[in-house]
Amino acid sequence: MDITLKQLQIFRAVVISGSITKASRRVALSQPSISQQLAKLEERLGVQLINRNRTGAVSLTPSGEFWFKFSDDLLRKFDQAIDEHEKRYVDNRIFLRMGVIPTLRGRFLAAAGRIASEEPGFAKFEVTSAVTSGELVEHLRLHRLNCVIVNDEALEEDRASFSVASLFRDPLVLAVPANVPHEMVEKALQKGAKASQLHPTLSRYVEIDANVPMRGASDAWYRAHLPHATAAFSAMTYAAAIDIVGEGLATAHTPLSLLPSLPQSLRSRLRVYAIPGLDRNIVLAMPKHLMTLAGYANIHRRLADFARHEYGLNVPGDTVLELPHFDRARLDKDPAVARVPHAMPVK
Repeated sequence: MDITLKQLQIFRAVVISGSITKASRRVALSQPSISQQLAKLEERLGVQLINRNRTGAVSLTPSGEFWFKFSDDLLRKFDQAIDEHEKRYVDNRIFLRMGVIPTLRGRFLAAAGRIASEEPGFAKFEVTSAVTSGELVEHLRLHRLNCVIVNDEALEEDRASFSVASLFRDPLVLAVPANVPHEMVEKALQKGAKASQLHPTLSRYVEIDANVPMRGASDAWYRAHLPHATAAFSAMTYAAAIDIVGEGLATAHTPLSLLPSLPQSLRSRLRVYAIPGLDRNIVLAMPKHLMTLAGYANIHRRLADFARHEYGLNVPGDTVLELPHFDRARLDKDPAVARVPHAMPVK
């Protein structure tokens, strides 16, 4: 239908002003011009939108109520888009709307905020989190976010639309309450271990949300290595799972990237073990058109440098323990568990 923004603006002005006479001053058009545009709009829609009384005051018809609400919503969004366009591309102001997976909080987000704020033209830094990387990528597609840090797999379908930088390989590790003896953990993971021989905590684990991509591999690992353990707890995020482990209630898998952001009081209540074959690739993605703007390109580069060269160094080398009696053969037998090289920075 041949309806213009100008017609909707005039219609809204008439309704808000209460009469065509008052609307003419608001939109800087003559009364005949306003009446002509309203008539064209009503003709296009095939309905009458406003009633005019003898004094010139107007009231809305039922269809006019509908179209006024639509016009008001549409024009507000249009005005917001124009305002943001001017701030970003005319005034060169930076509005960084970042989405991150829940594990990258604390120190990582603080650094991201600092990097953004140091860029000339910085105006605002907003942060959004979601349970899964897929949700964040969807927000990126819809332009609700302009920078995300996510699992690489979530970008498979439309990678060509974004500038993507690999940050690091993020291994899943086994988190165990620190009060469970190391010898008991080793014994539980040996082939033929009996349920009666397990420490009570090792018979329970925290099941991560079904929408998290690593859920299937995590469940397969427990089937292969702690078959007597049951999913006694369920958590939406890895951070919530670690809170449960810290209380000494169960074991859980968690990405290594979560550890630097945990308070020391919680980290001291955990013991963490390496798991061969379970990891994910964490990437930074930003729309390609933003990379033509120096401010956004600099933030993209500095965030990547920080993630690759500084963030991971906050995990002490002796934080992740090895299990000498780990039965790799049982892992290899389960096709549900992804087998990729052990965690290391991605250049």
